[in-house]
Amino acid sequence: NNPLRYMDYKSYGVCGPREGSVSWTLRGSSFRNRPQTYVCFRYFDGLSGALRASSSPLLVYTAARIVVDGIHCKQLPCKNSAVYAKIRCGTSCYRTPTSETASWSDLNFVFAIDRSRELQFSIKERCWSGDRMIGEANMPVADLVMQSNQEMAFVLRPANSSKQFNCHVILSVHVIPEQHDFVDTADHINIAGTAASSSHEESACLPHAAVGSSLTRSNGASTSSTTRERQLPEGWEARIDRYGRVFYMDHINKRTTWNAPELQQNNNYNEISKRYVCARRTVVGGPSCSSSSLISNTSEMASFPPIRFLQRHDFINLLHCNQEALQLYNGSPYLKHIIHRIRKDASKFERFKHNRELVEFLNLFADETQPLPNGWQINEKLDKQLQRLFVDHFGRQTTLIDPRLPMPIKRRTRSAPPIRHKHDFNGNNVLDIVHRTSELQALIEMRMPNIAPKLCRKLQIIRRQGQSALARFANDIDLITALSILETEVNDNQISFDDKLEHFYASLQSNGYAQGPNKIRFRLRRCHLLNDAYNQILAADPLLLRKARISVTFDEEDGLDYGGPSRELFFLLSRELFNPYYGLFEYSANDTYTVQISPMSVFVDNHLKWMQLCGRVLGLALVHRCLIDTFFTRAFYKLLLEVPFTISDLQSMDSQFHNSLLWIKENEISADMELTFSTTQDIGGEIIERELIPNGKSQMVTEENKDTFISLMVKWRIERGVEEQSRALLKGLHEVIEPEYLHVFDGDQLELILSGTVEIDIEDWRENTEYKGGYYAEHVCIEWFWNTVYEMSNADRLKLLQFVTGTSSIPYDGFRALRGSNGPKKFTIEKWGSEDSLPRAHTCFNRLDLPPYPTQQRLSAKLRIAINESVAYAIE
Repeated sequence: NNPLRYMDYKSYGVCGPREGSVSWTLRGSSFRNRPQTYVCFRYFDGLSGALRASSSPLLVYTAARIVVDGIHCKQLPCKNSAVYAKIRCGTSCYRTPTSETASWSDLNFVFAIDRSRELQFSIKERCWSGDRMIGEANMPVADLVMQSNQEMAFVLRPANSSKQFNCHVILSVHVIPEQHDFVDTADHINIAGTAASSSHEESACLPHAAVGSSLTRSNGASTSSTTRERQLPEGWEARIDRYGRVFYMDHINKRTTWNAPELQQNNNYNEISKRYVCARRTVVGGPSCSSSSLISNTSEMASFPPIRFLQRHDFINLLHCNQEALQLYNGSPYLKHIIHRIRKDASKFERFKHNRELVEFLNLFADETQPLPNGWQINEKLDKQLQRLFVDHFGRQTTLIDPRLPMPIKRRTRSAPPIRHKHDFNGNNVLDIVHRTSELQALIEMRMPNIAPKLCRKLQIIRRQGQSALARFANDIDLITALSILETEVNDNQISFDDKLEHFYASLQSNGYAQGPNKIRFRLRRCHLLNDAYNQILAADPLLLRKARISVTFDEEDGLDYGGPSRELFFLLSRELFNPYYGLFEYSANDTYTVQISPMSVFVDNHLKWMQLCGRVLGLALVHRCLIDTFFTRAFYKLLLEVPFTISDLQSMDSQFHNSLLWIKENEISADMELTFSTTQDIGGEIIERELIPNGKSQMVTEENKDTFISLMVKWRIERGVEEQSRALLKGLHEVIEPEYLHVFDGDQLELILSGTVEIDIEDWRENTEYKGGYYAEHVCIEWFWNTVYEMSNADRLKLLQFVTGTSSIPYDGFRALRGSNGPKKFTIEKWGSEDSLPRAHTCFNRLDLPPYPTQQRLSAKLRIAINESVAYAIE
């Protein structure tokens, strides 16, 4: 109601550039009882109501299935042999007829789409002594869906590691909507156990099921049981043992049961319904082992969204902004009493949490346009007349209160109605902007040069007219954006780097980054690391790269990835991918070893795809807290942050060019200099003249326009023919991590997060080392170890670090920040083995197994052999 409180419009996501993207969320509840729907997205101006953008109509299926039409195997090792293929996904399994050409068409194998699953493909050879496995392959369903209506190629892994061949499997797939009269493979499993047709493995496989046809059920029991299976909650699966008995698997809690889960949920809901006998009285039932059990301790209670919302310090302000909730609050003295008691003592929430008025009151604040928090689910399979039930899988409880309540930590992407504050986040009155127009004008000219003239005129009006002009421009998008940038600048100077880093990773975790439950498995060959990474990382679904955890395995190695192989992957990839030898990047100057994008990269095959891979690798390293073994120029980090360049960015890249522009800036320009808005560039030995602006060769540089000339020259020198490569790299980066998460850092801080520090402080290393197995700090072998480290060259020390931790990069805050499989883990030395053994390392746990050698010379010799000759992982 007060237009002067313009700072609150940050909640509408107006911070940042004027051009961007708008995201919509489609929910299954919007398309219930409709198998397909045409959807059109439109974006209207919030002030005038004018239509700004509209999408083409999109056909949305409520449910779909993927159909495998054909299978073709190329370069199969066994020629002129009878072979057959099997494909399995979940409970569905199909088998092809035998063929000597290893090619099948018109298959019509139908599978339910579950993006978390994989199609398990295997091919076997018919032999008189029994079927022999030739090879197998796993194909993610998510990849097949993204690349539907065309052929997909996968590499067939040999069943025997001693036999190597290069066989490719080509699948022809397409996606179809799910028909109500369609019966999939699971319908032919006799779940009731009335008549098990066969105990053979392929008894549940249908080799030629026609798409869209209604297949005959075996009996009535199968029909009812299939219906029951389709009504299973998310995360549950029905399976049959070899005796024909049905059991149910809960993949979320990792348990099995003989009882159908719907009965348990109905019992839970009936228990909750009993507590709604009276709107003014809460009847608490007896003890229950269901997921809606009492909150066990104070820490869990404090983190529960309704309690966090009710105990916000600005709860009264939020209440007055929601007129419907305020009316309900003022009309019920009992509701006032409940809220007052909960705000005073959080433990009282357990008593009143099922009160009808409290549930209705809290749900008025829920923002249904936002996704549910991580670990939450809506149970929509109850009676339509009843309210929805929200399930917290992490806390193992259920509630009727929507958890999408305004939390104390503000999020820029909220689309809820703005929360009205009288002060900004720094505690300053918002009307102080009248007295800060000069500061804001300087910031606009630096950060928003495209709209600076228009905004500066508005600031002059505000400076002259004061509050009346401020009310006039309260809804001006450009001004709100500038105010947000000003606040960000102030906050950046006040917040320490440690706080920023903690907030950065907490934000990623709260939004489900790298939290699973899905896992992406990369199997790479060390001798073909770049090509394998190119094929596998670029083929992965961007959403899966954001949310899933990664597991790295090197070919013909037995190491398990608990963090070590992943760290080594980023270490090895960064050494090769950003190496100037391969042409994608170049050294910024002859006397420095920082790298930048090379203009010569245009001559590399698929150079834009390679740049996209570079962006994805950098994004994955940030999300999974892995360091890379490369240092970039300061301008490159600004490119990742999408902030403007300055003359100072050239100092480390090209000192002569920097000094020349600085001289032009500090001295008067005369006509005899003959400077024009053009420059020359050497590409492949050919001198090419480039214009900085249209018709720049004929426009002279004067004292009035030299600032424009300098800014254009800085931009040209930094980008210098790599505009397309930069866009491709940013595309790959933003596919893994959204750009707004990075805006909290500056270039120097982003360098520390990505690359760590180059300095090795041995004293810090020694102070942050743990000892196990009988070793201690004063042990003679430990003294010999550290003496050997002091005697090593810096290159050997980096090799030792890489041998034990998987990477030679050091976190910015020293060895105390080394990470293990599940969090911080210090460098560890453990007593193990005999004096004839070589030291061994566990990179997942930063542990060095050091045998008790009799002399320092023997320890030094064995340690140097280990760090110089080890090349692979193994399991004893």
